[in-house]
Amino acid sequence: MPGPIDRLTPAAAAGAARPPAAGRTPPSGGSPDPRLKSVCRDMEALFIHHMLSEMRKTVAKSGLLDGGRAEEVYTSLMDAEMAKHMAQSGSLGLSAMLMEQLSRRQAGAAAPADPVPAPAAARRTP
Repeated sequence: MPGPIDRLTPAAAAGAARPPAAGRTPPSGGSPDPRLKSVCRDMEALFIHHMLSEMRKTVAKSGLLDGGRAEEVYTSLMDAEMAKHMAQSGSLGLSAMLMEQLSRRQAGAAAPADPVPAPAAARRTP
């Protein structure tokens, strides 16, 4: 089952290993960075998977049809696939919120910050 790492090409992997440049802006047209969008979607899928597995723990097992370890593995895989599909549909909207927040933060990091003058006591030399 391919994951987010499998989608990376060698050139993209080399670029992903470096931190982004300080003045980097989204591609022309104001469209979001595709890697950021992919990471936000993967984060939403991870959150949904954890939520589904925690919800599943609240359901009492009857003991009548206990599949043991195989059932646990199957339900975990099923939850992961359901989480991926739910994240792709954007039903929760978590990836959109993450994109908005991280895009603003990325744009704020690109703009130079005004230096804040140090208090007078800190500027004095002994």
